Amino acid sequence: MPGHRRYNFGVLSELQQKDVWEGWLGGEIRADYFGDMCGRYQFQHKLLTWMTLLFSSGAAATLMTDWLPRGLQWVRPVLALLAAAISFLAVLQQYLRRVTECADLHFRWNRLANEYKALWDDMYSSDALGRLRALEEKEAELSKSGTTLPNNERVMRKWQHYVQRQHGFSSVA
Repeated sequence: MPGHRRYNFGVLSELQQKDVWEGWLGGEIRADYFGDMCGRYQFQHKLLTWMTLLFSSGAAATLMTDWLPRGLQWVRPVLALLAAAISFLAVLQQYLRRVTECADLHFRWNRLANEYKALWDDMYSSDALGRLRALEEKEAELSKSGTTLPNNERVMRKWQHYVQRQHGFSSVA
């Protein structure tokens, strides 16, 4: 019949429909998590940069002037050592690399969540099963991508509760 849409209700099983729903929510949770972690790493990098500037400027100021009393001569090497230690920590932590990775993972998980959502809205299409398999493959690749970053379970739980509330879960365990 022209203009009449025919649905094939047997394309995705109930379990596969559940996988689509969970993929959608899981993608949103991870996207929010990596966006949050990106901001946290940016803040930590900025903090270390400012601390390095403060301590190195203080060390330079004490070296160029004679205003320090004899009893405070220890301040010069301490400020220089603090500046060096914080610089070393900044290099060791690699916050800028983490920011870049988290920003990329935020984008990719967000895109995957949107693709799961689109499949949820069209799960009775004839190509739904193929799309689900492709999304599951993307999800596996993305899960592997984030393994170099530390896992912050508290932040992950925060975003899990948030996304579940956004989707109508009244009580979250």
